[in-house]
Amino acid sequence: MIIILFIAFLAVYVPWLSSFTFENLTPPYYPFETPYFGPTAEHPLGTTKYGFDLLGRLLWGARTALTAAALPVIVSTIGGLAVGTISAYFGGKLDAIIMRFCDFWFSFPVLILVIIIAPLIGITLFNILILFGLFGIPGSARMVRALVLQVKQNIYVKAAIISGAGKFKVMFKHILPNAISPIIIEFFGAMQSGTIIIVSISFLGLGDTSIPDWGTDLLYGRGQYGYSTSSSIFWPAYLWPGLFIVITAIGFMLIGDGLRDALDPRIHI
Repeated sequence: MIIILFIAFLAVYVPWLSSFTFENLTPPYYPFETPYFGPTAEHPLGTTKYGFDLLGRLLWGARTALTAAALPVIVSTIGGLAVGTISAYFGGKLDAIIMRFCDFWFSFPVLILVIIIAPLIGITLFNILILFGLFGIPGSARMVRALVLQVKQNIYVKAAIISGAGKFKVMFKHILPNAISPIIIEFFGAMQSGTIIIVSISFLGLGDTSIPDWGTDLLYGRGQYGYSTSSSIFWPAYLWPGLFIVITAIGFMLIGDGLRDALDPRIHI
């Protein structure tokens, strides 16, 4: 939690922590600074491609990282809750159709689909994250379905049905709240994956370059498109973005593990 709160602090207070604005760190603005230049008083961590301040991009990139971690997971989790609960509760042909669609969808590589579809609808961060969220619904629905099938057999659910409770009331008031703990655990685990995925897209050069993010900084830091041979060995340009990616991913992973220890009753048996 301390790690994620640290990243959240940077994301929230970046206007006060950095002397560079959002517009000063992204194309089409290009500062008159030396690319891949070492640390100075004005640029404590040096500069990256096009002469952008590396520290400023790291700080503003914290907002992108948290958005990339949360938005697709929220979309996939909400969609999975609805689809998975309905599928498990009603069962029969509806359940079979939904699960066969999920099986069919798992045969497609999500990353490749996003790379293909994103240019058709516009390569913006929001579009990319929404695509990942929508493509993650089948996986979330399958997990929710398994949990609902377990809770569905409990006596209190049968009592609610016998007492005349409506189907949607039984599903979303009696079943879903009692299956929510593993979903919360999975939510934070998926946020780690969301962070890595958006970094992967940006590192491939297919992300939204109009927004600072650590994946693009990694791509810049490689020196592949540098201005001189020496740019390829300017290690701070890729060390710092890589370090921020690692600690953020580890933070979400540790929160997921901690929640599993706290909320999963099977661990205490």
